[in-house]
Amino acid sequence: MKELLLIPGPTPVSEEVLSALSKETIAHTDDRFASIMTSALDKTRKLFGAEKGFPFIIAGSGTLGMEMALTNILNEGENLLVLSHGFFGDRFVDIGKTLGVNVEVLKAPAGETVPLTSIESTLRKHHFHAITITHVDTSTGTLADVETIANMVHEVSPETFIVVDGVCATGGVEQKFDKWGIDVIFTGSQKALAVPPGLTLLAFSERAIEKRKSMAKVRTYYGDILRWMPVMEDPHKYFATPAVNMVYALEKSLSIITEFGLPAYYEKHTRMAAKVRAALTTVGFELVSKHPASTLSVFKYPDGIEDAAFRSKLAVKGVIVASALAELQGKAFRMGHMGSVTEDELLVALKRMLEVCQELGVKVDKGQALNAFLEG
Repeated sequence: MKELLLIPGPTPVSEEVLSALSKETIAHTDDRFASIMTSALDKTRKLFGAEKGFPFIIAGSGTLGMEMALTNILNEGENLLVLSHGFFGDRFVDIGKTLGVNVEVLKAPAGETVPLTSIESTLRKHHFHAITITHVDTSTGTLADVETIANMVHEVSPETFIVVDGVCATGGVEQKFDKWGIDVIFTGSQKALAVPPGLTLLAFSERAIEKRKSMAKVRTYYGDILRWMPVMEDPHKYFATPAVNMVYALEKSLSIITEFGLPAYYEKHTRMAAKVRAALTTVGFELVSKHPASTLSVFKYPDGIEDAAFRSKLAVKGVIVASALAELQGKAFRMGHMGSVTEDELLVALKRMLEVCQELGVKVDKGQALNAFLEG
């Protein structure tokens, strides 16, 4: 079996998607490419639950999506409220400050979420032009209740724009852009969508687009949605050269997911997360998040296991997991179980993790863990 890449992104890419990626490059204004881009945009709408939203597919990472989300709806000196459940929530603080925005942050301890009461009281005390919510923070594996937060924002501060970071959620966790009243959502190609890194996908609401149109200037050229909108409406048009082959790959992956069925795809992620967690917690690993997402798990080590030794020995066996970030670094590891990863691959990874535990002198009941996985 080939090396198992089980970090929280990039995730493994199927042969079908790699085959699409490797097709001959054609002109970005060619009718054939325009058709592929249009198909990918239509599927992006469905993925976000954004039939009323305006979709974008842009060459760049998820961080570009974060920056585009803010710079297209916030003027310098306007107010931003950041809900941070980890490292990537904090990144919104840095981006906001870089763009000259007044930033206030509500930060939860690792594995926890910002209390709804704190969000509500903060919104009642001050006026915020926008609020950011990281649907799943990749550093802690924490899932935010976007629907409940959005409903509360609409009630308490309806003029506040709602921005959702879907990078580690989209595809693995249901999202309802229209129903929840989201203004901007974005994701990256390299996580639950099971495409190589290189694309950011976004959707803007009508009122978010109107806000951009009302702004005298934006602090970006490449990331200005008004420059991209004509291209998204008609991919024959040109603003900047799209990542042609990456769009091939994205459209193929979205077609596979659509054929599989979004509800079934969500259920697959939920099922695999449950199996991994049942197995590893049985032998002493502790899940960091009290509100865990189905796309990845962050596990604290049991006594006797040192982070670098565990991950390096596991890598020798062909299984790659990620180190933890910020205050969890050295105390935990992050494991992705999303996208095209299969149950059989996770079972292989689990067996090798148990072998590493034994090699490090930690007694584990392999049979109990494997039974927990199979029954999970």
